[in-house]
Amino acid sequence: MSSVPTDRGTWRLVARRDFWVRIRERSFLISTLINIAVISILVLARASSAVGSGPSFDLGSVGSSSIATGASQLGHDAQPPIPIQVHAFPDQAAANAALRDGSVDAVVVDNQLIGFTDDPTPLTLAVLQPAPPHRSENAAVAFVGVLLLYGQLFGYGIWVASGVIEEKASRVVEMLLSAIRPKQLLLGKIIGIGTLGLAQLIVISSFAIGLAFATNAIDVSSSAFGAAGLVIGWFILGFAFYATLFAAAGSLVTRMEELQNVIVPINLTILVSFFISIGALQDPNGRLQVIASILPTSSALSMPVRIVLGAAPAWQIVVSLVALVGSTVLLVPFAARLYSGAVLRTRGRVRIREAWRAAE
Repeated sequence: MSSVPTDRGTWRLVARRDFWVRIRERSFLISTLINIAVISILVLARASSAVGSGPSFDLGSVGSSSIATGASQLGHDAQPPIPIQVHAFPDQAAANAALRDGSVDAVVVDNQLIGFTDDPTPLTLAVLQPAPPHRSENAAVAFVGVLLLYGQLFGYGIWVASGVIEEKASRVVEMLLSAIRPKQLLLGKIIGIGTLGLAQLIVISSFAIGLAFATNAIDVSSSAFGAAGLVIGWFILGFAFYATLFAAAGSLVTRMEELQNVIVPINLTILVSFFISIGALQDPNGRLQVIASILPTSSALSMPVRIVLGAAPAWQIVVSLVALVGSTVLLVPFAARLYSGAVLRTRGRVRIREAWRAAE
């Protein structure tokens, strides 16, 4: 008779248990309220700056309105936005009259800009590629999304590691492993806590978009919802990658005091990725930002920003996804072996080599 327990699918029980245990903890409620408070401050600050006094322009248009419309879009995408109101006139005489009485600041007649100036030197025009629609709104969503991703990946990764340590310290893991294999236990813990983090992220994102819509902080459109969905999708991929590392790291120690030393490399990786992704908001096509958006250790934070800003070509997105998913698939059996070899050892810190050999 085989000694291997028939525990296929028992990870669901572990996931359900971790989900409901963590959701009842006071720390979950406090973290949710803190996130909502921070998001509220950011959204209200943007809303107050949007209604503040600033320059605005009235631009007249005769004939084709493509240039005037493009100028209006550029003003809309500026930081801070510059309102440019376009007024269409039937002919140049009507436009000139409006220019003289001050109804408009300038007039575009076909490809010619007419206005009052002390310097008659004509302006040099250059043809630019049109900016992605709703770039300003998407950038704001990307900024908030990066903050949420950083907090969720770090916070819920710590929860995974601390959960492993708690089970080792209380010897609960010994009873669990009598009925379930370490790989199933690890999988259930990651999925259970990850589902809770995903649910919290959806709630906070929905609140943020609703508040932004109510306060007119951004022009909420389908692209803004798409950007929020993008952040959620990359959280799932990034959490699967990092939670596996956190779980393996947590199995190597027996006390919470020792955890900080073990997870320093993981924390530094997430922190560096966070700062690179913030830099991508200003320079999404920088060499460092492009490389970070492809590497699996940082793509979960950097790539969503570049996609939202329209800077990531399709091939880079595909390469980034393949690298992140492939690395996670390869990492799971490695982490599961370390977890299996170290989770039952409750006396002091376990070295990686010792845990690897103990699982043989």
